[in-house]
Amino acid sequence: MQALIRLFANICRFKQGPENIPASISLFVALLTGNFIIEISLGLSVYSFGLAFFLAFLSALTLYALTWVWLMLFQLRDRFLQTVSAFTGVNLFTNVLCFLPVTFLWKMGIFVDNSFALVNLVLLIWILSIYAHIYKNALNVSFFLGFALSITYFITYSALSNYLIGA
Repeated sequence: MQALIRLFANICRFKQGPENIPASISLFVALLTGNFIIEISLGLSVYSFGLAFFLAFLSALTLYALTWVWLMLFQLRDRFLQTVSAFTGVNLFTNVLCFLPVTFLWKMGIFVDNSFALVNLVLLIWILSIYAHIYKNALNVSFFLGFALSITYFITYSALSNYLIGA
């Protein structure tokens, strides 16, 4: 467990990549389950349970589908399990380490809406940079292209969620 936490911390610090994660379906399912629970918990701070569940599902589906498409385009489909495990583990790590405490402080009234939005913006840029790092290593591309792909994911997810539920 400590080795996995250290691995995801190193990915978040741009020191390791998805190639260092074991290609294990059971590991992926465990990460996905944990991340899904945390994502729903975070969503409940703003939305109803059904909406929080749907947004968590849509986020994962969008990220995994786009990742699959890009890995297919680059003819690297054998890297899919490690890449989505990296995304899921990083999401779980950053949600527990950053987003849960920030949301808790916001709900307690310690963060006002403006500072909450600024902190979330900084965290979003960091997360998209981590995604860029993962894409860089998984697809053997430049960090710039990886960042463009991570922005593409974010815009796609935002547009879909806005179109489907107005969120």
